Amino acid sequence: MSNQNEFTIGNSPENTYQISNPCKKKIHLHVVPLSAVEYIIHNHSDNQKNLIVDRQPVIMARVDKFTPLQLGEVFFTLGELIRNRYFLSHHKSFSNQFQTEYTLERGKTYLAGASDQCDIMLPSPRVAWQALEIKSLINQWEIYFISKHKKVIFSNGIVLRLGPYQLKLNKNGQLKTFITTKDCLTIRNLEVLHPKKRSQYLIRDFSLSIQAGEFMGIIGPSGAGKSTLLKAIRSIIPIKAGQIHLSHQDTRQHPDILKEIGFVPQDDVVIPELTVEENLRFATSLRLPADWSSKAIEQIVNNLLDSLKLEKQRDSYCANISGGERKRVNLALELMLEPSFLLADEVCTGLSSLDTDNILQHLRQIADHGKGIMLTIHSPDIEAFDLMDTLLVLDIGGLIAYYGPAQPDAIQYFARREHSPYKSPKLIFDVLEKKSVITGERQTSAEQWHYDIYRNSHYYHDYIAAKLVEQEPGDSS
Repeated sequence: MSNQNEFTIGNSPENTYQISNPCKKKIHLHVVPLSAVEYIIHNHSDNQKNLIVDRQPVIMARVDKFTPLQLGEVFFTLGELIRNRYFLSHHKSFSNQFQTEYTLERGKTYLAGASDQCDIMLPSPRVAWQALEIKSLINQWEIYFISKHKKVIFSNGIVLRLGPYQLKLNKNGQLKTFITTKDCLTIRNLEVLHPKKRSQYLIRDFSLSIQAGEFMGIIGPSGAGKSTLLKAIRSIIPIKAGQIHLSHQDTRQHPDILKEIGFVPQDDVVIPELTVEENLRFATSLRLPADWSSKAIEQIVNNLLDSLKLEKQRDSYCANISGGERKRVNLALELMLEPSFLLADEVCTGLSSLDTDNILQHLRQIADHGKGIMLTIHSPDIEAFDLMDTLLVLDIGGLIAYYGPAQPDAIQYFARREHSPYKSPKLIFDVLEKKSVITGERQTSAEQWHYDIYRNSHYYHDYIAAKLVEQEPGDSS
């Protein structure tokens, strides 16, 4: 018996979800949901090798809605496809196109870096223009890091990480380079204390995992620890306990990996006396590798201006542009290094509804291009929920009251428990903080919401517990 939730993807109108693809051959994927977070996809296309998952052609695969997929010339995820029934492939990022395999010859020296003149090209703003040299020894390969003046022996089977790339070289000179397509930010048992009141928790018993491509909204009462959470993840403030891993690497033990986590604060960091373009160029001098060429820097700046719709403001002083435009400049500054994750702290505060919608649309597009987004937002409307994949509701003390799909699950989750006159995000706050008419205190404490209600729901098991098991140390996904 077929699953009523099954659907198809293809380039003909009869499919549930239609994609635009220049190929004249029949494209047809059959998708079967396994749970709220996982799917089985089966390729029934004319070309059985045109479905790529994790850079490998497959006929059938188990994926989630954030897994990057390639079907012919179209790059997408199930999540973004489900939001747009007729899907036009988004443009690729700076580092999407690169050769993946090389055969290195003995006696030769190979140059690797972001430059298109390198023997091994690794295009990314997080890679030096000329990053390293590889040459053969008797039975091994020597790696020389140019900027650090450091040599290491590249033994057989060792994986070297350089920016967003991983390089794997065997003793026969077969070099494979690949981008991690399943970047995941995993937080386990996080605890943060008040800087002055050391017995007061700002974040407590906090664990979850967010994948690249996921847009997570974060809401909660004042003082619930929303900004504290983002700052703790980015190591801006210290933590008492817990672990934060980016793609299985501990960010405390490997602080260089924090470059892959962008942070946009609530307050603007632009220089008002400089133009939009001057702000971006000044940031390149601080953030990009020092050996990048002026032509490459020009490309980065132009790409950022174009992608964030700032071309018309290029020559305007930041003091003279609107609040929403300044926020987009702030986003551009953090996107310069193509981070895997972007933490945005109350970036919509103080903006008009039009500017807020504009920022949210840009964050949605950034997520659709493969980056994980964590956005704290004070008072979202229902349209904001439509743009988010998941919603995190933090309660007092940094305890999780809900984490799961934003729309419509979040509102339904709270609506089933208490009556509220609002069928909008305000309902969540009404129910969460409902007070007793007798005592004037909250009817349900933050501890009850977290331990008694949320932890006994299927949302906790599907969206936190199951994902944490998948990201256990030693997992190869």
